[in-house]
Amino acid sequence: MSSSTVALSPVTTGIVRPAPSAPLKRPYLHHVDLIRTTTFALVIFMHVLTSTTAEFSSMGTNATALLLHSTRNIFFALTGFVLMYQYLDRPDFRTTSFWRRRMKLVILPYLVWSFLYWVVTVMWMGGRLADIPTSLNELGDRIMWGTAAYHLYFLLVMLQVYLLFPLLRKLILATRGHHGLVLAVSVGLQVTVLSLISYWAPPAALQELWNHLYATVIPYQLLIVLGALAADHRDRVGRALRGHGELIGWLFLGTGMLAIGAYVHRVLFSGAPINDPGSPFELTLLPFILVAVVSVYAMALHWSTYHLESTPIMAKVVSYASNRSFAVFLVHVMVLTALLYPKTADGQKWIVAAIPQPFGTLTVYLVTVAVSLAAVEVFRRLPGSLYLTGRPRLPLRPMI
Repeated sequence: MSSSTVALSPVTTGIVRPAPSAPLKRPYLHHVDLIRTTTFALVIFMHVLTSTTAEFSSMGTNATALLLHSTRNIFFALTGFVLMYQYLDRPDFRTTSFWRRRMKLVILPYLVWSFLYWVVTVMWMGGRLADIPTSLNELGDRIMWGTAAYHLYFLLVMLQVYLLFPLLRKLILATRGHHGLVLAVSVGLQVTVLSLISYWAPPAALQELWNHLYATVIPYQLLIVLGALAADHRDRVGRALRGHGELIGWLFLGTGMLAIGAYVHRVLFSGAPINDPGSPFELTLLPFILVAVVSVYAMALHWSTYHLESTPIMAKVVSYASNRSFAVFLVHVMVLTALLYPKTADGQKWIVAAIPQPFGTLTVYLVTVAVSLAAVEVFRRLPGSLYLTGRPRLPLRPMI
């Protein structure tokens, strides 16, 4: 309804008053769904790959995982993009309203799943179930650092992004016309942070924070800023990417080779361990991360611009997967852990021992995704759906 529409007053005076106009709804961005679906699918694949192969001794596994670490950065860039697209020019934006609406969608599932993972994978599988009542301080420490399961730090960072978003929004609005400088400062800060992570030994007072820096927004600020700026300049970004697929492809290949080459050098000549916890923050990986963000965005934008209407089945699948991606992310590690928990007589993971590679990894991946989706379909229809999936409850389908 347009703002010029009028409605009769409920009293019989004949006076007419303007009807309140709804806020303008921005166009739906279908390419965002494809980016989200692709990113989460690759995250799950990385977790399956490292869980079903020689994670601590295989250079091939770790080299692949190194490149797949870009997925977390892609999603943080996507988060900055989506939030800024939705809220940047809204005159009715209120910080407290934003926090109330957004943070509960993450903090409630984070607390619930932290407890569930701690009980199942730490206490029960570790044979410590009877110790739960006296170990709640351990749970509190894991919640503080996002370590109840190895993927939950991601939600902790998301909460920080939501907390800081109102400030980022003000920055983007206040610096319009100078966004190149904002990006340059962010790049400089990112290079500084990554250099410190790689080469600086912090004092003892900072050691705990430094060991958990991956669970803070600090190492990901450039990607969030990049996504936010792209949202404000999305038409210009789209025009800049159009027709440059070949160049983007070569940059993707070149920066990937740089990251892998630097990794191999560290292993062979610097005595670095093959499984290096700091490898996702290597400075030599940053060019690949940035190109990967651009590549996935360009791919998804090309599909939504030129092929969306001609691929209706794919569009439905992408929409469905995107809507459930966050919940599947929450669930999949529990499913993967359960799949790999049974062991053979000699201590090997039974499914890996039973199925030769690479079919073992592929089988575990497909089963993990399928079971996780099935579980999410159930959770989405339970009364506590918001607490389990971060999404409102879906209606029960009528029985036929």
